[in-house]
Amino acid sequence: MKGFFLGLVVAGLAVGGYFYWQRLHAPAPATVSATDAGPPVVTKKPRKRNRGAMRVARGSAESPAVADEPVRLSAADLHTVAQGEDLSRPDILRLDMSNDKELPELSQDQIDERFRAREADILECISKARPDPETYVPGRVTVKFRIQRAGTVRGVRVEAPAILQQNGLYGCIKSVVGGIRFPAAGTSQILSYPFTLS
Repeated sequence: MKGFFLGLVVAGLAVGGYFYWQRLHAPAPATVSATDAGPPVVTKKPRKRNRGAMRVARGSAESPAVADEPVRLSAADLHTVAQGEDLSRPDILRLDMSNDKELPELSQDQIDERFRAREADILECISKARPDPETYVPGRVTVKFRIQRAGTVRGVRVEAPAILQQNGLYGCIKSVVGGIRFPAAGTSQILSYPFTLS
């Protein structure tokens, strides 16, 4: 029983010594006179980091001339992720039994002409989805979509690095591509346009 109490006393002294040591080595608060004090420094509660993205140290109040560093991206951020409709399923066809003349299939030139007219909007979507303008995101963005026989776009799929998808790339591209109108054709077609990131 004596050994138990002796152990308890030694453990209590050890814990007390640890806290005393911590107090001795804590940084002393800086004293600043009211005339030297600049604007009050607001400390924010540390936020939970986004998964996979990490910011490099930014300039502090003492060195405001240091420029912002680009975001460091992990392998998970650069992993290609696909979002959107499944274009592998067959398109639903409504059979028209009338004797109307069969429409020809759209030529690649007709499709390119309409798509390229909205290419600047797609590039703007990619630019907006970047973490910041200085961060280089390697890889490729592939836009796939189905043109129905009526000329409307039904089904958009975007394959891109995960960091771009997390920043709303799919929704932006879907609204751009979904608004393109093509001439009516005899069959539906699935198209794919790749964009290399630079």
